[in-house]
Parts: sequence; C-alpha cells; structure tokens
Amino acid sequence: MSGDTSGARSLKTAAMVLRALRLLGDHPEGLSAAEIGERLGKSPATARYMVNTLCEAGFARRDDSGRCRLGTAPPWGAWVPPEQPAAPSDLGPGDPAPGAVLAEAVTELYRRTRQRAYLVRRTGTLVASVSDVRGHQGLARLPGLDTHVPPERAHGLAFTKVLLAASPTYREAVATEPLAALTPATVTCPVRLGAELDAVARQGWARDEEEYARGFGTLAAPITSPSGTSTVALGLSCSSRRLVAHADELLADVVAVARDAARQWATGTDHDDPDDPDDGPGEAPGVVAPPARPAGGRGPTRPVRRRGGRGVSARRR
Repeated sequence: MSGDTSGARSLKTAAMVLRALRLLGDHPEGLSAAEIGERLGKSPATARYMVNTLCEAGFARRDDSGRCRLGTAPPWGAWVPPEQPAAPSDLGPGDPAPGAVLAEAVTELYRRTRQRAYLVRRTGTLVASVSDVRGHQGLARLPGLDTHVPPERAHGLAFTKVLLAASPTYREAVATEPLAALTPATVTCPVRLGAELDAVARQGWARDEEEYARGFGTLAAPITSPSGTSTVALGLSCSSRRLVAHADELLADVVAVARDAARQWATGTDHDDPDDPDDGPGEAPGVVAPPARPAGGRGPTRPVRRRGGRGVSARRR
C-alpha cells in the first residue's frame, strides 16, 4: 500500500482539533477560547466547546485566568522506552483473577449511592486510568476527568490519593511533578500532601472536597489484591453540597463495598455468602470506617396488619 495520503479523505473536525493543539503548543503562555476561535476562523462558542473537550480529555488545562494551555504530556502519559520494565498489573504472584468482582463493585456502589462511581488503577509509573464508570443520564460529570489522570493532577483526586498512599513507586514518581493549584482548595505543599497520604494509608479511605474541581468532591477506598502487591481505587464523585450533607453515609458505602470486593477477590467468589458471619457491617483490618447506617437509610420495617377475612386485593364496599 502506498504511503501517499495526499488524496485521502480526512475529517475536518479532527483537523481543526489538531490545529488547535498546534496553536497551544506554539503559545506556552496559553490562549483564551476567543483567541483560539479567531485564529481558527471559528465562532467563540465553537472554540469554547473545543477547549472544554480538550481539557476534559486531558490534552489541555485551564489556568486560574481561564486561559487554555497544552498539557505537559498526553493523557496516557509520557512515552516510555520499551526496554524499561512494564507497568505493574493488578495480579501479583498467586493472585486469583478478579473476574467480575471489580466491575460488580462499581455497579454496587452506584446502586447504593446513585452517584457516579469509578474504578481507577495505575497503568504505568506515572499515569492512572479510569477503567470503569457507572452513572445515569443527567448525573453531573466530574469536570476535567476523562479516561486518564495525568501525574500533575493526581494530588487532587481521592481516587489517586488512594493509589499514591498504597504505592511508594507511584508516590515517588508523582512527587517529582509540581503540585499545581487546580482550585483554591488544592493541597500544594509537599509536606501537607505527604501527611495526608500517610493518613489515607492508615484509615483506608481518601476524600477530596473541591480540590480537583470547584463544586465537586470525591471519596475513594482501596481494593487490594489478595497478595497485597497491587491496589485499585473504588470511589464516587458528587457535588460538594451533597458531600458535606451526606459525607458519613457516602463514605460508609464506599468503604463497605470496597471491603466486600477485596474479600470476594480473595475467596474467588463474585457474590456475598449469606452464611458468612462477617458479612454484616464491620471494619476491615486496618480500615478506620465511618459510622455505619442501616441498609437503604431506613429503620426496621414494621409488620403489615390485615383485617380478618379480607385479602390484599379484596375490594372495599
């Protein structure tokens, strides 16, 4: 097949996005959406939508002034030479395959909370990947989060805080990146971040309240492989208002579902065993769990009383 593509068809939208990326690369100081639109010959609205897409996908970022800058690396991370060791997988020596356990954990967390639920894992030394998401139409998405979390944003999310606390290698790699102020609430002091990650490792969960995106918060807990050699993060995102009002309930659900998933992974089962005496509320070893609440947030049900001689579907006279 000839390498000449001069006569090949191309997508105008894709070409425009590539031109926008080149523009951002030529202007490290950043450009506003209006400036990008003017240079591309597009309306301000079209340019604004394109900038939103680039930022959500991780190819670009907005600074405090609202100007758009090219990301320091693609969302999947910087290129790694093939002679370097491969990225760690979820399986350690002797670990059983998780099967559907991890996917079912995301579904269960969404079912309990009705908030957008995520499974996040490391796919390299510097990059974390959002490998599974559950939600429903109309449920707000976490701004700026797409399929990958670049290292310069890992300090702002509860999901990646869990991974940082569990992996000295990941933590050391991210520590070399500048701690950018993603929002006014972002922790940018390395000493403070280190103390927070130590606390996450002790308590078994992480929280971000408007550290990654204004108006949003995230909660996460680790699901550790049976061998203890690798960890994935299970968590949710919600509005900061909901997080403040229902933090204990949401955190209890996150910790409980992550704990159950780790137990099922270790035993090689996809569902809870009803005969397991430890299946009820409780704490996993090394996890400081928040106060538990009754399932569904309701108290014990009362028996239904019926009048004698009248069935459920009997018609009143």
